[in-house]
Amino acid sequence: MDSLFTPVTINHTTIQNRFMRSATFMHACDSNGFPKPELLKYYKNLADGKMGLIVPGYFHVQKAGKAVPGQGGLATDQQAEAWRYIVKYVHDQGSKMMFQLADGRFIKKGLIFRRYLSEMEISEIIDNFRLAAKRVQNIGGDGIQIHAAHGYLISQFLSPYTNKRQDRYGGSPENRRRILVELADAIRKECGKEFLIAVKYNGSDCLEGGFTPNDAAETAAAIKDVDLWEVSCGMLDPRLTSRFNSKWLTKKGYEKKIGYNLDYVPTIRAKTDAKIAVCGGLRSKGSMIKSIKQGADLVSMSRAAIADTHVVKHLMEGQNIKCIGCNKCFTHMIFGSVKCYVYK
Repeated sequence: MDSLFTPVTINHTTIQNRFMRSATFMHACDSNGFPKPELLKYYKNLADGKMGLIVPGYFHVQKAGKAVPGQGGLATDQQAEAWRYIVKYVHDQGSKMMFQLADGRFIKKGLIFRRYLSEMEISEIIDNFRLAAKRVQNIGGDGIQIHAAHGYLISQFLSPYTNKRQDRYGGSPENRRRILVELADAIRKECGKEFLIAVKYNGSDCLEGGFTPNDAAETAAAIKDVDLWEVSCGMLDPRLTSRFNSKWLTKKGYEKKIGYNLDYVPTIRAKTDAKIAVCGGLRSKGSMIKSIKQGADLVSMSRAAIADTHVVKHLMEGQNIKCIGCNKCFTHMIFGSVKCYVYK
């Protein structure tokens, strides 16, 4: 059997294949953080298409961490309840579902910090992540993912480029990852040993003086409460990933990159026994198989699953991936929810 279609067990949860729908801001929640019908339908379609692990993304856990309109929330019981029947539907189709929790405060290039978060504020953030994770567990979710990539708040703590604190949350690698250690520990104590805890983080910040592949490996080695590490990259400069600026990307050819995070995987794999997922332009079956051979356990996709919610089922049937990597799905989100503009 093709390695991509074999099951994998993470903690106590078995995923039916090696495919993961990478968490993405879909710009499809209302002003109160509740999902719109088209978003719920999208995740149902993913389950119908045999996606192994589905991760709805970018949920704020407190008002201060809400970054943009259209962002979903798990800051209240009512917001969580809106997802209960989708979790059940996903499970009924044989797939699993975890939810990405995020603090969307974002540092931009050239930004000068007015002040650092106090330790009391950090404690409040950790507590709100813990409460959101419990809400996910209460509606039947399989786990949560902490968003620690792309220059958002937790990523800022991890990176020596942005973290200039001189207290116990800054300086050494141990101090810079302290907030992530405390987040994982709080969620584990609240939700128990079988609840999945994942982290999406950078294999590299892709800038001088930033978080490196070795930092990523040491972080994974140090935090035993995390069951799954999803490897991404980039912060500050949109040219470093695939997320923005379609004219620049098209001109320079960045949208054609395939598997641009694969090289980070062996370094991380050498330091941890936890499961690893990798995302980033995996638009060919060959690049997906390569990711497994290099030490990843899951192939994580976003754009390919936006172009085709049945991408996994179609791969099983021998079809090619539809996504061409044009990035219009993201750069056109000002017109509404994220969707494919090639395969409408």
